[in-house]
Amino acid sequence: MAGRQHIRAWQGLAAASACLAALALPPQAEAQADVQAQRAAPPQRPGSPTAATHEVYLTVSFNGEATALISRFREAGGRLYASRKDLLDLGLAETGLPAGTADTDVPLDRINGLTYRYDPAQQSVDLRMPDRLRRPYGVDTRGLQPTPPARSSRGLLLNYDAYAQTQGRDSLAIWTEERYFSPEGVLSNTGIGYLYGPQRKYIRYDTAWIKSDPTDLRTTQIGDMISSSLDWSRSIRLGGLQWRRNFALRPDLVTFPLPNLGGSAVVPSAVDVYINNVRQYSGNVPSGPFVVNSVPGITGAGTASVVTRDALGRPISTTLPIYIDSRMLSAGLSSYSAELGFLRRNYGLTSFDYNRDPAGSGSVRYGISDALTLEGHAEASTGIYNAGGGALVRLGSAGVLNGSLAGSSGRNTGMQASIGYQYIRSDFSLDARTTRKIGNYGDLASAAVDGTPVADSDDRVTVAVPLGQRQTVAVSLLSVAYPGVDKSRVGSVAWSYNAGSQVTFNVNAFKDFGQGNSNGVFFSVSIGLGDGRSGSASVGRQNGESTYNVGAVQTPDYGGGWGWGLQTGRNGPADYRQGWGQYLGRYGQITATAQSYGGEDSLGLDLNGSVVLMDGHVEAARQIYDGFTLVSTDGVGGIPVLSQNRVIGKTGSNGYLLVPNLNSYQHNQVGIDSLKLPPDARIESTEQDVVPQTLSGVVTRFGVTRYSAASIILHGTDGQPLPVGTRVHFVEGNSDTIVGYDGITFVDGLAARNTLTVTNDKLSCSVSVAYQRPQDGSLPTLGPYPCGAATPAGGRK
Repeated sequence: MAGRQHIRAWQGLAAASACLAALALPPQAEAQADVQAQRAAPPQRPGSPTAATHEVYLTVSFNGEATALISRFREAGGRLYASRKDLLDLGLAETGLPAGTADTDVPLDRINGLTYRYDPAQQSVDLRMPDRLRRPYGVDTRGLQPTPPARSSRGLLLNYDAYAQTQGRDSLAIWTEERYFSPEGVLSNTGIGYLYGPQRKYIRYDTAWIKSDPTDLRTTQIGDMISSSLDWSRSIRLGGLQWRRNFALRPDLVTFPLPNLGGSAVVPSAVDVYINNVRQYSGNVPSGPFVVNSVPGITGAGTASVVTRDALGRPISTTLPIYIDSRMLSAGLSSYSAELGFLRRNYGLTSFDYNRDPAGSGSVRYGISDALTLEGHAEASTGIYNAGGGALVRLGSAGVLNGSLAGSSGRNTGMQASIGYQYIRSDFSLDARTTRKIGNYGDLASAAVDGTPVADSDDRVTVAVPLGQRQTVAVSLLSVAYPGVDKSRVGSVAWSYNAGSQVTFNVNAFKDFGQGNSNGVFFSVSIGLGDGRSGSASVGRQNGESTYNVGAVQTPDYGGGWGWGLQTGRNGPADYRQGWGQYLGRYGQITATAQSYGGEDSLGLDLNGSVVLMDGHVEAARQIYDGFTLVSTDGVGGIPVLSQNRVIGKTGSNGYLLVPNLNSYQHNQVGIDSLKLPPDARIESTEQDVVPQTLSGVVTRFGVTRYSAASIILHGTDGQPLPVGTRVHFVEGNSDTIVGYDGITFVDGLAARNTLTVTNDKLSCSVSVAYQRPQDGSLPTLGPYPCGAATPAGGRK
């Protein structure tokens, strides 16, 4: 009892002190005075006899700025509580809240740095806090729409490229790709068949089954493959199993570090983002802290400026240096690849030549931070073991330093070290790298029977400098030494000038300092003539021999059409001339060539395309490299089909058209031209977003249905049109319509024999109508039909 009296006395003294303090404070400090008085009181447990508890739903404002937010609070003993979840939903930063679960109640006056003013009469609360307590408002400058899940139908595909030539003796070669695709993955095989003389044989290139999972960004491949590699390691061909992270499954994902440009708006404000003084984004942000993510624009060094407005509308600008390098990984992001199998030998010469010894390879990269990316690589087979590590370090806005160190043991024991530096900005770029082999360093690429040895040294430097807006000069030095071969030291200079109006001049010169007579200089000009036409001319001298070339090209339109090319020139002692004609159509591409080189004439014919079996239908098309879709208009032919708003062709008489070469795992807008539909056709949608899986096809159906409809003229027994508004009941269709002007009513869903009943306050009769759908797709007008004998409504004839 004495304890309770002590608490009440203490509370009364604290309240009195707070009142006196409030009287002494200026009006703008009332909110802090209220909260300070609350903080002076000892905490009370909700549910205790002295703490009345009830829930309130309050409109919330931040630092005096009204919002459209309403949140649940709990009032107990004059204090406000809110759950951690509700506070996070309001936009408070988690780092500023006391620890606890989502349902933990947090006293607002126990959040360090936060004050509030609670107005019970207005059912509102104003939360006043510094920016550090608020979660920044995120702005994505790319504004990408969510990509629907990628799909794959089930089917078979044959790509082919046949080339026949007459030179000395006739020759014919056919490259083919056989592909089975389904939701479970893709099985493909490629190879080439030679059909002339002693070369009558087939050589298999690659056979593999590929399955990708966009959710985990993972791809599994069984069969022939190319192993992973890093900038300082080399790839090999294997037959076996590969498991890798595949960022291509999420084209919207930015894997390299981008600057998060932040700021704080005093009031809701427009925000503009400038990269190198070019506006890249413009939008709006609410009051409080904000961060602009995924700023596009440049590679290399530059400046970023964020411009907002203050309460008086005056611009506030913040500028900082940035550096972007797409080779690095964002903090916490990793990529990996692991392969196990048998080394492929004599690729392109034989079909099934594999090393008997198993081999394995693996690479991994990890973004430690936005300024540091670590790399690792290892590979092994019988008698050869190799492992190494590397790093890319961003030096602020001064460029990126990279280095690696690898070692090998077994038959080849040694090390390889490399270090490089890259710096890019709008008016200057530098790329330098040096690699050294120590001892008898080796890897799986050099261990293969037909492998290339590791270079003893590899040094390269490139400097590029723009000269104004239209010119660029680049100087390169390259020095490479292989075992048993003289070192090659080549210097080159390149100059490019864009003269405008699609005219470009180029000058290139090189010299091999290791071989005194190896040098050359070339001058070229290219001119864009519009409508797919271009011309070019070049002249040069290499190793003491002159060369020149003059040509003109007309490329066929992507939607289909004709193309041609003419070329004449000299290469050393040999003159050459050639011309070709080309046609790109719905079913593929055909090219006819005539050429003369060094006095020898030849003719050539190339035919390429594809054949697809899908949806129970066989369709010929152009060559298909990635995803595609088979458009179906439910048997309606002659309908133009658009891909990315460009007409790609028309559906055949069976209502199908294959649209090739869509971008896998990305938005592809495929549509039809509804204005070309027959008058009796109707369709629910004229455009669809098609997202195919890699190397797979999707059936895209545009549900075109046909009206069985007609305009029917109804007359009374007196020969006059029935009155406007007369009710007509279609018996077979169990639907109602009304009569319009001139006795015309429109009826859909007609069969061969149809009955219409007519009812109004003066008439009740019926009409029998015969119907046959016109072959031209038109909507016929039938009648006039007399509506039986006049019968009083409700009576009998």
